[in-house]
Amino acid sequence: MRTRSSRARICEICGSPMKKNGHDRLGSQRWMCTDCNATRGVRHYRRRGRGELGAFLAWLLGPAAQPGPSRTFRRRTAGCWRIHPRLEPDGVVRHVLMADGTYLRHGRCLLTAIDGASGAVVAFRWCRHETTADYLALFEKIPAPDVLVCDGMRGIETAARSAWPSTRIQRCLVHVRRDCVNDLTHRPRLQAGRELKRLADALVTIREPDQAARWAVQLHDWQHRRHAMLHERTFAREHPDDPRAARQSWWWTHQPLRRCYRRLERLWRNGTLFAFLDPGLRDADGRPPQRTSNRLEGGVNAPIKRMLVNHRGVSDEHRMLACEWLCYMKSEHPDPYRFLDQLHEQHKEGHPDDDTPGMGHGIDWNEFHTAACYPNTTD
Repeated sequence: MRTRSSRARICEICGSPMKKNGHDRLGSQRWMCTDCNATRGVRHYRRRGRGELGAFLAWLLGPAAQPGPSRTFRRRTAGCWRIHPRLEPDGVVRHVLMADGTYLRHGRCLLTAIDGASGAVVAFRWCRHETTADYLALFEKIPAPDVLVCDGMRGIETAARSAWPSTRIQRCLVHVRRDCVNDLTHRPRLQAGRELKRLADALVTIREPDQAARWAVQLHDWQHRRHAMLHERTFAREHPDDPRAARQSWWWTHQPLRRCYRRLERLWRNGTLFAFLDPGLRDADGRPPQRTSNRLEGGVNAPIKRMLVNHRGVSDEHRMLACEWLCYMKSEHPDPYRFLDQLHEQHKEGHPDDDTPGMGHGIDWNEFHTAACYPNTTD
């Protein structure tokens, strides 16, 4: 049986056959061209690439600075920036799915969908804004789940009902409460606002159907008592100095209070506020679906923001690639070394004479800043 080192070698410079020429200090076979006398060693790209890609990901996804010497590390791992991880659809039907978008600088938004039970990333997509078309493009790769937990931003519910008609939608109660605080503030000035804020705060404490029924009765009683207040109007002729007087003849006097109440009432009526209490949506172990998207916010979005702070100063293209790596490494069965063939093909096409798979040209070495090396003011 012939070994790998005994196979015929062809010189990459002149194309002539090569012959054995001893061994290097590590014991690997060396070869010499019979025509131009060029010599080279045998280094398997997978063995070399695994070490480089592993060191690259350990630095990229961790809080530590570049392992020294920094110039050597950047040179050896420069080719890793040319690897683009991809998540292939697995076709698994999941009971609970969570979807949300996180915004980066320069108008870039990363849409992410994760498994509600395990927290593994199922799919991700780049876009400019959270539109219906972008969410449809994300959802078409995923089989319809039983429950979708989302924050209710514009576009996501429309896309979910279009792509998955039979999927129940559960609005994240933490986001609902946060929207109510934006309308009422943390310390409402009016007594009606304080009462409504107490109802909004009680959302995150509801765990039983009886509690949800009592909460709905309290919301109805509040509306009955504050009906006249919600319908009060302010006319422009009475307040000519108000900026709204230039574009409308009247407006609701207590618009934030009215908007907060109508939001709670709408979510209660369409069944997305307490969908997790439906007995038919329990999983095989009898557990109800999640009522918040905290697993997505804390498991994916927050680590992305921390990673970008640790590596501030990198280009926008590399920021996007770093986010893709983090999402891929948080998938169900990540295997980053399956992309080494991609790196090897790029190396053979671009640098056939270079013995180091990670070498590359046209790289700005001053780009790779870390929080441990440079302050916030570094350009």
